[in-house]
Amino acid sequence: MMSNDEKKTDEAGARVPTGISGLDDLTAGGFVEGSVNVVSGPAGSAKSLMSLQFVYNGAKDYGDTGVFITLEERRENILKAMSIYGMEPEQLEAQGKFYLIDMGKMRRLFGAKERLEQGLVDFKTLQEFLTSFIKTTQPKRLAIDSLVAAGLCYKSMEELREELFRFATFLQEQKITSILLTESVSETGDKCRYGMEDFIGDSFINLGLEKVKGELRRTITVRKMRFTKHDTSIHPFLILSSGIEISVDETVW
Repeated sequence: MMSNDEKKTDEAGARVPTGISGLDDLTAGGFVEGSVNVVSGPAGSAKSLMSLQFVYNGAKDYGDTGVFITLEERRENILKAMSIYGMEPEQLEAQGKFYLIDMGKMRRLFGAKERLEQGLVDFKTLQEFLTSFIKTTQPKRLAIDSLVAAGLCYKSMEELREELFRFATFLQEQKITSILLTESVSETGDKCRYGMEDFIGDSFINLGLEKVKGELRRTITVRKMRFTKHDTSIHPFLILSSGIEISVDETVW
């Protein structure tokens, strides 16, 4: 297991390796410690899998306590998906190193009652929960699936923009390395559902899912990463039994 002190450090600061095959090669060693990272892609592009691997690998291989918060999918379904790719979180959960939180079951404990009764969790609710949770567990890694679900709480784009940026600032102040998932309205993953998510993060990663000659082709592009150099090419990737494997030596187009 690699300790926090052994993690790569450069002019941008300490790196938080994802442990995902090929991704750390594209990002000079991983995400910048304490950064907010947005991952966008259409349905089926492996957004959830990438964020699960990031949190799980952190707990298993690097000793980083991590939390995965789902606003849409049930905990039972996520556990089934993790098992398919060889992730076994039970022992890590027992050790207090990995947390899988289904806000659908917890939503009545936090935030605005009328919204929670509709099954919605807004950014204020998330912040209230995380403020307490972070103090108790001191996680190093966080993934939230997804911004789109939280955004449904807001009646105007102006209100959504204000609350989304406030929430991103809150995460940066916590110095927790986070992945925020959002839905793309394009196959290439570059056009986000609300048209603003790519501006809130320190990095922005596109996952594409396109049909080529009758087959689906998955791609990844690191479109933005502040404070550091990064690969900007479009690379293909596969989903294997062990999870995501990015072909760093191949490019698309």
